[in-house]
Amino acid sequence: MGSDIKKQYMLLKGIPILTRTVMAFYAIEDIQKIVLVVPKDDLEYCSSKILYPYGLIHRVHLVAGGDQRQESVFNGLKYLRNTLELQDDAVVLIHDGVRPFVSRRIILECVGNVAPSCACVPAIGIFDTVKRVLPDLTIQKTISRENLFLIQTPQCFYLKPVCEAFDHAIKTNFFGTDDASVFEHFGGKVKIIKGSKINIKITTPEDLDIGDLCLSKS
Repeated sequence: MGSDIKKQYMLLKGIPILTRTVMAFYAIEDIQKIVLVVPKDDLEYCSSKILYPYGLIHRVHLVAGGDQRQESVFNGLKYLRNTLELQDDAVVLIHDGVRPFVSRRIILECVGNVAPSCACVPAIGIFDTVKRVLPDLTIQKTISRENLFLIQTPQCFYLKPVCEAFDHAIKTNFFGTDDASVFEHFGGKVKIIKGSKINIKITTPEDLDIGDLCLSKS
C-alpha cells in the first residue's frame, strides 16, 4: 500500500476498513461470535480505535495472531473451539479483514451450502484472457479460462474438520494460499457459490479509490 498505516486501519469515508468489515458480520444476528485476529501489538489499538468507538462490543473477541496468516487463522479457530467452547458442528466463516464490501447474501449462501465434509467459498469467473509467462516476460501459452475462478472470502467450514485440516497442515509442513487449500490438502471437498466483483480485497491505493466509489454509490 506504500503507507505507514496498515491497510486494514486506513479510512474509507471516515471509518477504518477493518471496522467496516466487522460491521458486515455484526449486522447478521445469527452470527453468534466474531473473532478478530490481529497482531499481538495491535490488540489495544483495535479495542480502542476499531471496535469500541463503533459500538462493536458484544459478540466480538480479540485474539493475537501468529507470524503468518495460516497460523493466525488457526489461532482464531482454536480460540473458538477451546476458549469459547463452540461445538464441533458449529459453522465457521473465515474472512479477510480488508474485504469490507462482503454482502449479506454471500455470507448466508456460504452458510447455507456448507457441509461437514464439504467447505463452501464464494468465487467469480475469469473474463480476461489468461497467459502463462516465461521468466523473460514473453508469453509461453494462452490458458483456457473455462472452469477457472477467482476465489474470495468468507470461506465456510464446520469447526471440527477445519481444525483438523489446519493441524494436519502443520504436521505435513503445508502452507496454503487460502483456507480452502488447507482443507483440500486434508482431503476435503470445496464447493463454490457466486461471489461478487464488489467483494474486493483492498491491497493497493487503486483499491481504496474503488472502495470510495462503491460507498458513494451505495
